[in-house]
Amino acid sequence: MGLSSIALDIMLAALPDIGRAMGTTAPNLAQLTVGVFLAGAAVAAFLVGPIADAYGRRLPILAGLTLFVVASLLAPFAQSMEVLLALRLVQGLGVGTTRLSQAVLRDHFSGSEMAEAMSLSLMAFLILPVVAPLIGQAILLVAGWQAIFLTMAALGLAVLVWTWCKLPETLAPENRRSLSFRSIWGGLAIIAKDRNALGYGFAAMVLLGALYGFIATAQPVYGEAFGLGGFFAFAMAATAIVQSGAAFVCSRLIRRFGAPAIGLIALSAYVGFAAVLVVALSLDMLPFWLFLFLITGMMAMFTWADATLGALSMTNLGKVAGTAASAFGAIQAMGATLLGSVIGQGYDGTPGSLAWGSLILGSVSLMAIFWARGARSKGTGQARERPMSAS
Repeated sequence: MGLSSIALDIMLAALPDIGRAMGTTAPNLAQLTVGVFLAGAAVAAFLVGPIADAYGRRLPILAGLTLFVVASLLAPFAQSMEVLLALRLVQGLGVGTTRLSQAVLRDHFSGSEMAEAMSLSLMAFLILPVVAPLIGQAILLVAGWQAIFLTMAALGLAVLVWTWCKLPETLAPENRRSLSFRSIWGGLAIIAKDRNALGYGFAAMVLLGALYGFIATAQPVYGEAFGLGGFFAFAMAATAIVQSGAAFVCSRLIRRFGAPAIGLIALSAYVGFAAVLVVALSLDMLPFWLFLFLITGMMAMFTWADATLGALSMTNLGKVAGTAASAFGAIQAMGATLLGSVIGQGYDGTPGSLAWGSLILGSVSLMAIFWARGARSKGTGQARERPMSAS
């Protein structure tokens, strides 16, 4: 996940230089380079799951990281925008295999234990969007845009070497499934019949849509509606730092109270913050300090919910963890992108679309987990789960 974030954010500062080098002044350059990367990641995430359930997690991840490194090394030599976009697509295909990290965690943990592991991994992941653009800007001060891609290659190679040396195969031979249409369809049928998986998975998708809406409207809301201009990045950085700290707190709370309880508390608090935001906006009583406080609180609660919902959706799916991780990843990415785009397109010079979109999507997500909590969990699932003993 961290490598994907770096590959998205580190090159943002270089987009004008890339446009000039490729002889294009297209205003949607950023959208194209980001869009094709995300498209490749979504396709890879959907396809790699059944392969991982048949042959294990390690080989597909290593193959994907190798593909990412090769594409990153070739990108500096691209002579046209079409070639560069094709290589960005290949980068996305490669990094999309790292979605299997959820399956790796599920091979070892389930329920609250998996949620705790995910919350700890989010600590680093959430700080990368703050650091990566600064790294990209620093590189441009001493080198050209090509060095950005070489840096991606170096980071990808480091992750590849670490994975080769440190990541063992986590899928036991007795849990492997044949790679056939019947087996894939059977795995998807298992997911479709699991109310727990559907409820928590849908809740995660809807809440992710609210996050994408925040990302889509952050610059105009901070920069234009509240007049921060170029300083909006500092407000975003402050929120991201709080989120990273919230991820650590979440890991401690999950150990004490269990993932189902923390997920419910997080979503309830998220909806509460969003409701106050809507009321304050409707009463024309929304100074920037209050907006920043409420948004930061919402994003902190999103962090708690994101760690728990994904883990809980995988509770009963240990035998099809690869297929489940890839299916959830692809569907959630596409659904969240659509929902976030609606919020983004609704921007009217005020935080209105963000406030109402967050409230509506947060409420839908909350209703989805109430529906999921009615399911009887099999094994160590949420319905029977108790908090882990504190250490």
